[in-house]
Amino acid sequence: MPFQGDIGSSTRVRKSAFELTSSEVDKLRQAFAALRKLSVNDPADPRGWLQQANVHCWNCGGGEASVENIHGNYWFLPWHRAYLYFFEKILGKLVGDPDLALPYWDWDTRGRNVMPPPYVIPGNESNPLFDRYRGVAPWQAMPAWATSAEEMKRLLSLRDWASLMGGPAGSRRPGALEFGTHNRVHQWITDPRGRANCGVQDMGIFSTAGQDPIFFAHHANVDRLWEVWRNLGGEQRLPADAEFRQRTWTFYDENKRWVSISMDQILDNAGSLRYEYSRPSLVGRMGHGVAVSHPLTGAVTPAPSKSVAKAPGAAQLLTSEPQTVSAPVLVSAEIALFGAAPPSLEPTVRRLHVDGVALPPGGSTTVRVFVNLPDADERTPPSGPNYIGAFTVIPHHGSGHADVTRQDVAFELSAETEQVVPGAGAILVRLIPLAGEDMRPLGLTLEYQKVYVATE
Repeated sequence: MPFQGDIGSSTRVRKSAFELTSSEVDKLRQAFAALRKLSVNDPADPRGWLQQANVHCWNCGGGEASVENIHGNYWFLPWHRAYLYFFEKILGKLVGDPDLALPYWDWDTRGRNVMPPPYVIPGNESNPLFDRYRGVAPWQAMPAWATSAEEMKRLLSLRDWASLMGGPAGSRRPGALEFGTHNRVHQWITDPRGRANCGVQDMGIFSTAGQDPIFFAHHANVDRLWEVWRNLGGEQRLPADAEFRQRTWTFYDENKRWVSISMDQILDNAGSLRYEYSRPSLVGRMGHGVAVSHPLTGAVTPAPSKSVAKAPGAAQLLTSEPQTVSAPVLVSAEIALFGAAPPSLEPTVRRLHVDGVALPPGGSTTVRVFVNLPDADERTPPSGPNYIGAFTVIPHHGSGHADVTRQDVAFELSAETEQVVPGAGAILVRLIPLAGEDMRPLGLTLEYQKVYVATE
């Protein structure tokens, strides 16, 4: 049946998981306990714990060719918004509280890049918000750079929807919000030292991620940041193509009805979905709007040495050692020949592309990217105009599957970085694999195909 919206309901307010009252924590735990109990007492109920977790599994590769993957393209953000909405309504129904709202984990707030207390205290199965597959200890902080004020400023300063949201359906091109901090948090929760080089359930593998309650708080913050970014630019911050605007998805609602929801309804979180976000308290908020200046480094491209890999060409392997790649800076006449620019994107920005990124089945890692800084390594601060950003690869399935997830990563060049990237010619791109804060991973074999800069 068609989704009618939350007609007549009050607006639910999603709060930081660090700012919940004791009664709100109790209600949230009661809801998750009821969800888990339903999965045991009636496994066929579509609202149950495992059934709901498998909704995510099915749509991120579990359905294989029969279902279009909602990761790696511009479906990622709107689909997860709808998923969280129906999950939130189910929780409220199970405890008789239609005003129950999912909390968000604001890891972008100073001091909150640790697991929220309700999810780790107590740290055992008596807590419905606990998950035994997590690798982090209570109050263990994730690497500061992953959620720093500068990293968030870089994210929220992106000008183009394709940079933040990802490319069109089927493009295998995730947006910066997905391949950056979103993926990094997934990986960190199960493998904080980053030494496993493989996905670890639950959060470290997309097919099982929905089985950890923190998944929903994590994605609520991703959704919140998307809304913040949209509010900075209005409707031009959304794809205009018909395929995006006319898309619908189906979910079971809180009354076990099979409901179809449209993109217009998904995009209207306040009016149609009847929820909004409260701002984090001023005590811990990071100044996302604070400009940070850095000296320019390596504005002139040094001559490639024997250690520099050539791209494009045959597929390249990135091992545990940092690697420097000579990458062309394409001008308009070269782009079509190179097969670089997606035809559906209007020419508005320049992007650095790392195409064809793939790991062995179940593989996971993080890679930092610098331009014209060939001596950078894992100890080089991730800041300044030469730092482009980082991407994290999360497997869709564990190592027991034969799937290899291949994606094209694209970084929008900031105004600062534009100063160290020429208008034509070539640049040196430094790829630095990471484990934990500043360590090299063990036994890494990441494959990529092309590295280049293109105007799109």
